[in-house]
Amino acid sequence: MFMKKDVYKILLITGVVTSEHDPRVNNMLRFMLESTGRFKVKITEEFTGATAETLAGYDAVLINYDGKESIESPYIGWGANAERVLYDYVAAGGGAIVYHSSFIKGNPAYPDEFVKLVGYEFDFEKGGRKSPKLEFVVKYTDNHEITKGLAPTWSTPTDDFFVNLKEVPGANVTVVATVFDGVEDYDFRKMQKHRIHEFEGVDIASLPGINTDVPVAWTNTYGKGRVFTISIGHGPDTIRRQPFVGMMCRAAEWVCSGEITIEAPDINGENRLRAWPYYLDMTVQQYAALTSF
Repeated sequence: MFMKKDVYKILLITGVVTSEHDPRVNNMLRFMLESTGRFKVKITEEFTGATAETLAGYDAVLINYDGKESIESPYIGWGANAERVLYDYVAAGGGAIVYHSSFIKGNPAYPDEFVKLVGYEFDFEKGGRKSPKLEFVVKYTDNHEITKGLAPTWSTPTDDFFVNLKEVPGANVTVVATVFDGVEDYDFRKMQKHRIHEFEGVDIASLPGINTDVPVAWTNTYGKGRVFTISIGHGPDTIRRQPFVGMMCRAAEWVCSGEITIEAPDINGENRLRAWPYYLDMTVQQYAALTSF
C-alpha cells in the first residue's frame, strides 16, 4: 500500500547522454514537475556505486541516461551492483520513469533485466529503427487513467520516433500513446539527406511494423513497482508542449502513488498568458527572469 503524500520525492538519474541531446532537458523536467507543487526533484549525474540507501526516501526515479557520449561510443553502465539496487528498489514498490532514448538497448547496453523493467525491447541490431519523419501526431489511447480527459491527439515539433518495438514476454504493458508509422513517411524527397542511405534499395512496404500505430508511451509493472516509459521528448521544443506537460506530470504522480489528481494545465482564458509549464501563475517576463531555459 502506497502512502498518499502532498509532495513526492523523485531522483532524476542522468550523467551520460549522447551529444545531440540538449543539456537543458534535465532542468526543464525538474522545473516542470515541481511547478505542480506535487514533486520535489533532485538530480544526480553519478549513479555508479549507488546503494539501497541512495534511493531510500524517494517515491520514484526518473532515468535520463544513454550511457554513451555519442551514438558510436561504447556503452558505460552503472555496474551490476548499482543496477541491482535499481531493480530491487522498483520491485519493492518504487516508481520509475524511463525517459526518451534511455530505453534503447543497443549493443552493448542495458542488460536484459532493464529491458524487462521497461516492458518493450528496442534494439537497432534486432530490427529497431528510427523513422525518418521529424514531426508527427501523437494519439492518446483510452487504456489508462494517465490520459483520461486529455485531448486525444497533439502534434510534436522535431522529435525522434523509434519503430518496431518488441513486447517483452510476461510484461504487463499498457499503451498510453502511439504514433503512426506509414509508408509515406519514407519518401526520399522529404527525408533528411543523411538518412536516405539507410533506406535505399529497401522495400519500405515490407519493413517490420510498417503501417501500424507504434507505442511511444506505455506503462509496465515490475514486481510491486509502477513504470512509465516515454520514447519521445527529445528536446525543449516537445517538452514545452502543453499536452506533453500534462501527460508527464500525471504519469509521474501515477508511478509515485498509483493515483492521479493532477489535471492537465489549463491555458484557456487569462491562463493563456501563463508561461510554460503553465501550472504557475507566472508571466513570460517573470519566467524569463528566473530561468535560463
